[in-house]
Amino acid sequence: MGNVAVVLDTDAIRLFAQAARSDNPAYRLADRPVVPPTFLPADGAATGERVETDHRFFGPPPRAGDQLTAIRAGTPGQPVVAAAESLTRYFDRTGGLVAESWAAAETLAAERVSPQSAALLATYATDWLGAESIRRFRTRSVRPLPPGDIMTCSGQIVQSYVQDGESRVDVTLAGTDAAGNIVVRAWATFTVPVD
Repeated sequence: MGNVAVVLDTDAIRLFAQAARSDNPAYRLADRPVVPPTFLPADGAATGERVETDHRFFGPPPRAGDQLTAIRAGTPGQPVVAAAESLTRYFDRTGGLVAESWAAAETLAAERVSPQSAALLATYATDWLGAESIRRFRTRSVRPLPPGDIMTCSGQIVQSYVQDGESRVDVTLAGTDAAGNIVVRAWATFTVPVD
């Protein structure tokens, strides 16, 4: 894959946030909404059996109207045995790296998983700690969320530190179905205001 020009669309961000059941004003009401953590795909398309994802932002997440260049890394011609991986890096107009999205898809997964549960867990996390303060959001889907089922989200801060001049926290998150089974796990990093 060569370089692909990407213009972040306001309506696409708002629809994505709506599908992830977010009412966060940073996504739904801002003139230039910020992208949700799982919005930028690792493979240029939001399709496939994404079991693991890792989204990193090298500063505040991009916003609607930003013009990015997406460059997909990979090894063409490499045989896929049990899993396929993809990595896309997103650069701004000056060539600065603003985000990267990685995904691993298990080709022999017994049950289909949905990216919806990861997006719902991201909504919970950004509603809690701030949409513009996300720096990393890594997920692992464990099992499918049955249609119509309710997912319960929980999270806890596991450490606080300073990196790149920002005060940050790392959190662990989990989404469970109505029976209490874990559907998706996530590990995230957010910036936090200094007290």
